[in-house]
Amino acid sequence: MRAFIVACALVLGETRLATGFAPAGGSARTGVVLRHSRAERPFASLRVAASAAAALPAPSPQSPLPAPSPSFAVGSKVLNLYSVFFLVLNVLSLCVAYPLLAVASAWSFLFDRKRRRAIDAVVALWARLCLTLFFFSRVRVEGAEHLPARGQPALFTPNHCSFLDIFALSGFLPRPLKYVSKVEILRIPLIGWAMQLAGHIALRRADRKSQLATFRDSVACLKDGNNLVTFPEGTRSPTGVLGQFKAGPFKMAATAGVPVVPISIVNTQYAMPVSSLLPIRRASGMRIVVHPPIATQGRDSADLCAEARAAVSSGLPEWMRSE
Repeated sequence: MRAFIVACALVLGETRLATGFAPAGGSARTGVVLRHSRAERPFASLRVAASAAAALPAPSPQSPLPAPSPSFAVGSKVLNLYSVFFLVLNVLSLCVAYPLLAVASAWSFLFDRKRRRAIDAVVALWARLCLTLFFFSRVRVEGAEHLPARGQPALFTPNHCSFLDIFALSGFLPRPLKYVSKVEILRIPLIGWAMQLAGHIALRRADRKSQLATFRDSVACLKDGNNLVTFPEGTRSPTGVLGQFKAGPFKMAATAGVPVVPISIVNTQYAMPVSSLLPIRRASGMRIVVHPPIATQGRDSADLCAEARAAVSSGLPEWMRSE
């Protein structure tokens, strides 16, 4: 509403910043009216507009950005017109990408069954185009020099605030990646099917037997020369604040004999928070911070867990850190 008032002011040459209205040329307890000469009006309006923008509260876990209007609820999740736009364009883009994916899958299953690099390349290209073309956004990668050499497998352990974390990592981190993902994600039409073709690993969190199978599959995936991403918080943070890490992923890395690469992801939660079913606004200011790899040989998983969490926390804004 405030943005609408400011826009009207730029057209009419006068600005009313009020919760009520005041007489022309005067003031009231509930509002202020500023009038200027015709020559001064555009500049004065811009100054007041800037002041109004500066007065908006900064987003934080205590006062998150609301979904742009108009918005509506689907169950407990929020959607808006931007969500519908994103969904339609993604479905269309996947329909275009699937012929490439089919060719990549055939090649991979014939010649590269354990790593499936051709499928990884198609998925990475699609994720990058989604963020660049549909979000008009890019992801800044900091610390890329810390990435292990190409061909050297590693376990990547980022913080997790949004489903867009996967888009950001897949599209902009210059390494082929597999994910340990909830089985529900792998069942999503088109997106989940592509993840299954790429050899991503399913996890049923409530099933102890499945957890053991996931551990074995993850270790085998790493030993086959793949980079594996697992979110050690276990779920998305509803506020953006870093949660506690679980030790399981670090046992995987130690068992496979590969390094752990801590990663900090910043500013994905505003475009697609946990409360939304799909993105609700353009993503901007997204960053991936890569930290130096941590050797795992002979290390206790609890120590690895603590060291990796401290590294991830160091790359986050202060408000996203926790004790």
